[in-house]
Amino acid sequence: MDLAEARERTAGGVDPGLRHPWETARLEVVRRLIDEHVVLNPGAVVLDIGCGDTFVAEQLAAVYPEASFCAVDTAFTDELIASYRTRLAARRVTPYASLDDMPAPDRPVTLVLLMDVIEHIEDPCGFLRALVARPYIDRQTRFLITVPAFQALFCSHDTFLGHYRRYSSRLLREHAAASGLDVGEIGYFFFSLLPLRLAQVARERLVRSQPAAATTGLVTWSGGPASAGMLRQALVWDASLALWLNRIGVVVPGLSNYAICRKSV
Repeated sequence: MDLAEARERTAGGVDPGLRHPWETARLEVVRRLIDEHVVLNPGAVVLDIGCGDTFVAEQLAAVYPEASFCAVDTAFTDELIASYRTRLAARRVTPYASLDDMPAPDRPVTLVLLMDVIEHIEDPCGFLRALVARPYIDRQTRFLITVPAFQALFCSHDTFLGHYRRYSSRLLREHAAASGLDVGEIGYFFFSLLPLRLAQVARERLVRSQPAAATTGLVTWSGGPASAGMLRQALVWDASLALWLNRIGVVVPGLSNYAICRKSV
């Protein structure tokens, strides 16, 4: 969860333990993509950039207990870092406010996670080029990038989160290439969420209706465990089908866009 969303959720009095099904389903998609494309051997280093409230890093650290996770987010304050380091010390997850604050690993990073991050950056290619040039990134390092899909769906949700753009596979591939990354696999997932976002965009643009207060579903979600579990499973099935179809050459659009990349040279 984005730290802006986490703050709003806490301010609204919503139980922070209640996670939106989108968030838990995306985590399962990420885990499957890691299993298919990356080998996290003992001692592997995972760099989670734009980690938000560290939910993804924490959950993956439980799945891959022999890997070390560096969780980086420029929105971290000194107080948050101190709190996270105390809570996460035994989980092999270490938070940092920037890459420059992070000690260089003693081995190349195995995996870089950029989970819904580069849409927040005005110059994503410059950011990625600087990241690819880091001494601990080599040809064996894999990048797993997810971004929101389709600029036509840009709405109050994106404005609230500070997005500069939404992506398509074509644009994501272009930005990767311009940044010194080769794309190994690219596609979409969460097709079933497109009608809901289309309805929101239509309401905002055609009816010229704006929400009373900008927010996101991750902030306002208050469903119980049963409904969360059912929706999560439906989204996991949705994503599984999209990934399988993509690998046999059938492209299915979805609300999220992803790419698996590595350094070009």
